[in-house]
Amino acid sequence: MNIEYKEKLKTLALHKVEQIVHSLEKQKQLEVGHRIREFFTQFITDHVLLEDLYKAYKKKVSKVNLNSHQTTISYTHDTLHTITFFDKQFSLDEETYVRLLTSCIEIMREVLPLGSVVELDPTYFKPGRDTSSSSKIVITGRYIAPQNYTSYFPYAGVVYPIGEMKPGTQIYFTAPLIKKIVHQGYKDDMEEAFELLIKEEFIVEKDMKSIEFSGSEMRKLQRELEEQKVGDS
Repeated sequence: MNIEYKEKLKTLALHKVEQIVHSLEKQKQLEVGHRIREFFTQFITDHVLLEDLYKAYKKKVSKVNLNSHQTTISYTHDTLHTITFFDKQFSLDEETYVRLLTSCIEIMREVLPLGSVVELDPTYFKPGRDTSSSSKIVITGRYIAPQNYTSYFPYAGVVYPIGEMKPGTQIYFTAPLIKKIVHQGYKDDMEEAFELLIKEEFIVEKDMKSIEFSGSEMRKLQRELEEQKVGDS
């Protein structure tokens, strides 16, 4: 990811941060708004830090210290979620805290271009019942929103080398399920422009999120898939 494009992503992500800050009650904006802005302005490009903070939240860790740019970041969770940095801190309710983290993670995360070939974690996707080996998937689509969902799948693809033999055989998946990038597809200025446009539309304007960050919609999808399997049997 080149420096100029990374700066464009940072600008978009900080725009989303500002949008979320403005959604807070006026008093809360005055109390913590400037510290939220300062934190994300300083650390938004450190994707490892943001993802580690999200993992700590998911694991219900009560306190953890993380390092970024030679600075210690502390996360504590009691009734509120609190971030301490540079001897400053802000505390947020769960919904706002998670919304800030996941939005910034999604915007700053690199998107693989069309034609990329990846291996999916066989724990979640197996090419056959009697194998535990990874399948190679060719990415054929990005940012797919299932009907009646408020979340989206970052990727869709077909099994290599079979392809889409019949309608409905595409596989939808999220970034954490990618075990290995086998081949990265072609990427140019048009691709980067598309990524910025689609992230702005889905994450900033429509306030959508990847289905990996929506436990309720993941469970809903799983139920639908199970019902479909029963119907096909």
